[in-house]
Amino acid sequence: MASISETSAWPNHMTLRGIDRVFFNEWTQRKKIGRSIFNVKSSDQYREHNLTVGGVGLMQQISEGEGLTYISNNEGFLTTYTHLDWGNGMRATRRVKREDLYGTMEKSAAELARSADATEETTLANHFNRGFSASYTGADGVELFSLLHVREDGSTWANEPTSDADLSQTSLEQALIDYSDQRDGGGKRITIEPESLIVPKELQFEAARYMKSTLSPENDTNAVNPVSGMLKVITWQYLTDTDAWFIASKKRDHGLMLYTREEPWTDYIEDFDTKDTKVSVMYAQSSGWSFPQGLWGSTGA
Repeated sequence: MASISETSAWPNHMTLRGIDRVFFNEWTQRKKIGRSIFNVKSSDQYREHNLTVGGVGLMQQISEGEGLTYISNNEGFLTTYTHLDWGNGMRATRRVKREDLYGTMEKSAAELARSADATEETTLANHFNRGFSASYTGADGVELFSLLHVREDGSTWANEPTSDADLSQTSLEQALIDYSDQRDGGGKRITIEPESLIVPKELQFEAARYMKSTLSPENDTNAVNPVSGMLKVITWQYLTDTDAWFIASKKRDHGLMLYTREEPWTDYIEDFDTKDTKVSVMYAQSSGWSFPQGLWGSTGA
């Protein structure tokens, strides 16, 4: 068997090149919600490791002539990202290649691109969809959104409400108050500004009302809406819980990670006996979270 690069005399050579163009054009032009939220990094090895380090707490007051007290950071939590391979293919018979009048192979290439895109989006969104499930835990032993996250100094903290609540003026204001009380592994307050309100399609209009109304959208008292413009709304069609909602910081301040070992790539081969053409698409990546700071979520009432 020979690859496309070695068989330029094939009568369907331009067709195969067209498949490549169609695939990558479709892939690059589709909006990547997940990649806009996650920290995207390339990887050149089998797996990646992230280790958190705890803070050192507050400075101590020193009296005249008194010596310094020496302290050290706390080693934190290790997260391992082992890359997974994903792939699909299509097979076109010799007759299809010969008789194709309507760009069937090119349309199939576009569908492979859509499949790759949907797979990545589903995988990334599932970290939120499963973010309240104890079956999917992070390096500190609990789920992404929990009342019992563990800091490096052994203390616990929460990034979900004590009683889950639907998105409302009151719940959003309380969430932003709770969000501002985040601390590092040494107990110091850390300034992590919230940036995004991430919602499923069912909450997109409700979220827009809270973020764009200068007056309270819940009544006719003309009261000021204090959260107006504080967050940008991200509607993610791959979120499956219709009343769950999330707050996220800028990428630099949260631990959501997407490691790309291989970006999507295509390959072709012709079956000698049938003269059918096989086209494959594969990519490799891993994702998860290294630390939950910077993220907050409610599963809804």
